[in-house]
Amino acid sequence: MRNWKTEQDSLRNWKISAGSSAPKIQWVFAKCFGEEEIFQKPEKEITFIPSENRFRLFLKTMNIINLKKMNNKTGNTNLQKPFMEIINSTLHCKSISRIIYFVSLYFALSGNAVGQVSGTTHTLKYYDGQKFTIIGKFHSEKNYVRFPQEYKNTLRKDVWDLGQNSAGISIRFRTNASVIVVRWTVMEDNIMDHMAFTGIKGVDLYAYVDDHWKFVNTGRVKGKTNEFTMVKSGGEIFREYLLNLPLYDGIDSLSFGVDNNAEISVPKENYLITKKPVVYYGSSIAQGGCASRPGMAFTNILSRSMDRSFINMGFSGSGTFDLSVGEAMCEADAALYVIDCNPNTQTELIYDRAVELVKLMKKKRPAVPVLLVEGFYYENGFGKILDSDTEKKNIELRRAFKTLQESGIKQLYFKKGNGMIGYDHEGTVDGVHPNDLGMMRIAQSLKPAIQNIIK
Repeated sequence: MRNWKTEQDSLRNWKISAGSSAPKIQWVFAKCFGEEEIFQKPEKEITFIPSENRFRLFLKTMNIINLKKMNNKTGNTNLQKPFMEIINSTLHCKSISRIIYFVSLYFALSGNAVGQVSGTTHTLKYYDGQKFTIIGKFHSEKNYVRFPQEYKNTLRKDVWDLGQNSAGISIRFRTNASVIVVRWTVMEDNIMDHMAFTGIKGVDLYAYVDDHWKFVNTGRVKGKTNEFTMVKSGGEIFREYLLNLPLYDGIDSLSFGVDNNAEISVPKENYLITKKPVVYYGSSIAQGGCASRPGMAFTNILSRSMDRSFINMGFSGSGTFDLSVGEAMCEADAALYVIDCNPNTQTELIYDRAVELVKLMKKKRPAVPVLLVEGFYYENGFGKILDSDTEKKNIELRRAFKTLQESGIKQLYFKKGNGMIGYDHEGTVDGVHPNDLGMMRIAQSLKPAIQNIIK
């Protein structure tokens, strides 16, 4: 469709036609995407034009087909031939050439036309994602960003900008739809050379089946605006669903398309909703780099495993023990605050910043435990671990932990980084950022430490 729109606009540029702004072109696009309120206006405009006999005939014929499909539950592939035969038997070939063009386009786009999905007879109805339960953020603004607007002038610009990425934010809903389509538009259409598009700006879907979250599908990325059929044959069974949003891009808009007769609502079960969240502050690794899809970020893995939402405060290159981020974290009535900022912070700054940040958070939320996490050792070729920058940084964090303990800070905990991605050198994409295997291992390493704190 995007290519076809470009072709139409090129005709406009050459003053051959009105391009995609023409009423009939707008009608085709609206029909393609099942946007009933949008396609009705140009449809009325066109049908009132006296010379548009052929378009009116096309609409009448299409309505007959749709009615027959409803009555007989007959697929569109069986209707195309009789439809053409009806048209050809009533009009001369020359007079219907444009009708044939529109009809062919209609059926060629039947994967989306009037909300249909390719290979099915399902007519879809779309619902704004904001109608459902949003988890993984601490504020209630109607968006998919990690900070509310009031923090724009409080945070460093890099942190604010990265906060527009929807890492860790998910949508919980319930439906009995046999077909589920997701449409989403990203803010930036970001690209990185070491991370899959599906992780950067894709979505993935889970369903709660047999007492656990089961992966269903990943929404593939075509560009800034995307649409993907996540479920094709759900069987009209009510299920609880979880849609994870992009890790390294933001969401401008998102909607769910389901069978016209299906029910879709906020969750009936409270999975991932009722327990207090864990707020995890860290670097690009915590943000999700370089998981292949959103559900494989270690905070999302932990969330499903522990039935508890995780608020992702990972900021690529910018997780540096900022007090302004600590202020925001404390707005969440959390079960635990985790601070994992060694990777992005200069060695000589870690001690002072860690001490200051923990004291701030304990002043604001004295009852909430804090876990300090060391950095894991990078795959740095053949150098000695004890000579690495990671080890030097970890020494400074241990020193800060000791000082805080000696000052009387309660409910303060420490997690060593050694072995978090395993010892076989297969846990990263580039020696630093975990692949899916590394993400799984980090989650497995962190889980018992977190469980022991928030029993």
